[in-house]
Amino acid sequence: MIELTEDPMMLMIKNTMDLNNIENENANLAEQVFSARNVRVANHVTKRYAMDYLLSENVRKAFQDNWIYIHDFNAYASGNHNCLTLDLAEVLAGGFKTNNADIREPNSISSAMQLTAVIMQCQSNLQFGGIAVGTLDLDLAPYVDKSFRKHFAVGLKYIYDTEKTGTADSAVHFLDTKDDYPAGHPYRRALLYAWDKTTEEAHQGAEALIHNLNSLQSRAADQLPFTSINYGTDTSPAGRLVSRSVLDATIEGVGAHHLTPIFPVQVFQYYKGINDRPGTPNYDLFKLALKCSSMRMFPNYANCTASYFKKPTCKQEIFNTMGCRTQLADDRFGVIGNQGRGNISPVTINLAKIGIEHGTCLGIRQKPDIEGFWRTFDRVLEVATQALVDRFEYQGRQPAKSAPFMYENQLMKGKKLDPDEPVREVLKHGTLAFGLLGLSNCMAAMFGKHQFEDDQVWEFAYSIYKHVEAYKNAMSEKYDLNFSVYSTPAENCCYSIYNRLVEEYGEIKGVIDHGYLTNSFHCPVWYPISAEEKIRKEAPFHKISRGGAITYVEVDASTQHNIPAMEQLVNAAMANDISYFAMNVQIDTCRVCSYQGIIDHECPKCGSSNIERLRRITGYLTGSVERMNEGKQREVADRVKHTGNGHILFDWRN
Repeated sequence: MIELTEDPMMLMIKNTMDLNNIENENANLAEQVFSARNVRVANHVTKRYAMDYLLSENVRKAFQDNWIYIHDFNAYASGNHNCLTLDLAEVLAGGFKTNNADIREPNSISSAMQLTAVIMQCQSNLQFGGIAVGTLDLDLAPYVDKSFRKHFAVGLKYIYDTEKTGTADSAVHFLDTKDDYPAGHPYRRALLYAWDKTTEEAHQGAEALIHNLNSLQSRAADQLPFTSINYGTDTSPAGRLVSRSVLDATIEGVGAHHLTPIFPVQVFQYYKGINDRPGTPNYDLFKLALKCSSMRMFPNYANCTASYFKKPTCKQEIFNTMGCRTQLADDRFGVIGNQGRGNISPVTINLAKIGIEHGTCLGIRQKPDIEGFWRTFDRVLEVATQALVDRFEYQGRQPAKSAPFMYENQLMKGKKLDPDEPVREVLKHGTLAFGLLGLSNCMAAMFGKHQFEDDQVWEFAYSIYKHVEAYKNAMSEKYDLNFSVYSTPAENCCYSIYNRLVEEYGEIKGVIDHGYLTNSFHCPVWYPISAEEKIRKEAPFHKISRGGAITYVEVDASTQHNIPAMEQLVNAAMANDISYFAMNVQIDTCRVCSYQGIIDHECPKCGSSNIERLRRITGYLTGSVERMNEGKQREVADRVKHTGNGHILFDWRN
């Protein structure tokens, strides 16, 4: 028998199967379960194959030397893509095919909501990123009316003993309230019955949607699909019912302990003139969304009328986003909006390393080497471009039969493909993203202070983003592809890149000494700053980050339970042109007695220490903070409140 120590591959497999190398790369993945162990071993093999046989030499070297980070490298070899935003109305209206079934268009709101979960779960297995619905309320509203008419027919039969509705009565629609139905209508009791039943059915459908997306672990390794839904702009009674039902079901929570649902990530589409202030038709939904955010952290808020977005002319152009922050730039090939499109793949640039190499932090120069910084930055941008284009061309050579559910049903728009036809002509409608990580670490390395401490440093930091914006425009023209700027949501790489920097340079005080890199352009989580200043200084980066960005504030208890204060925060973010905004509240739940509130070591009600500590990571939530990697655990423990003083929570690890 060969000794395991003589074969590194076998030793890695043994450690994985014996649970000796748990890394918590992903808070949504339970690495100890059987399927996760198999996936981790398979990932090791596919990563090695991609590294040795698929990467060009300069890309491989830049990746190995920590200049760039190729996201989801374990998925590289298979050639699948990152994420997709559904045009749900189109998919449902035509029906769809799965491996074993031909699904017809639903005839009720409950069926439509259940099939929405099915579609999202099926698609999630064909990509390595998230799946989103861009306009859930607009897409599902027709099925509310279908249910209403069915219930009305039942009411006519059993209340009035008639099945002959006539032309006028067959055109009935769901209305906002029972009082909207004329008191003198000959079949008013049937209308009221139908209203009650439709409202009940929509609520049950929303519960089913949320419960399915939180329980059906359809991805390998017991992962839930990364799902997001956007809603809030449909002013029709049917569309409003969809939004209200989702919010009510979310507030109720899931399971015996009424826990906060992790998925889908929910995004309320803030739209001036539709839901932003008293007197607008959906303002009541905005208020309900704020209540939900105060209890469940969701929904987040998408700014549909930011100054840099054109006014929508159709539902596909209404701005929407994904939970982790992914957005899509305009398509140079003519697909309107981002429904039926996705981010194909991102590559992130390690700004911290460039800053360390050319800054003052190593003590080898008195002033930062600005010219050297830009030279190195441009070289890294060039290799990042090659990494993106090489991967895209590899992905584009895959045949459509590699993802039959997606291409047979044309979930990704472009053209109908034959099974053996390469998918490039469809993938080209998506985006290739230049990710940016560790801007504040870079500034601290260059100047001895980050961009939130000094206005001149902020100007230099902003010039980096402007530089990437100009560069991605040039690359879009050069390669005739959709490039974008992506403010990276770093769940794992903030820690892995950090560790490699420390191995190379040692801990550098004020630069790399916290155990993680700061996400994208964000203010360091430990730096005391007001919510207003954080919003103001992060806002300009959103206009450039059309591939995705998020700004969040940490909310103290007094603000969390003050809905007008929460509303002021959202309004301030929207007024400052933040594209995507979230408020982090502390959600602790006792798993024994269901008590919810701010819990230190023990539940104040029953004394249990079995506590779920729910926190936002990159735009989505985790099942509990202890499942994060060490870097993210440190980051959460370092967070300070932006609406009060002090830390967001005690360090539960000690």
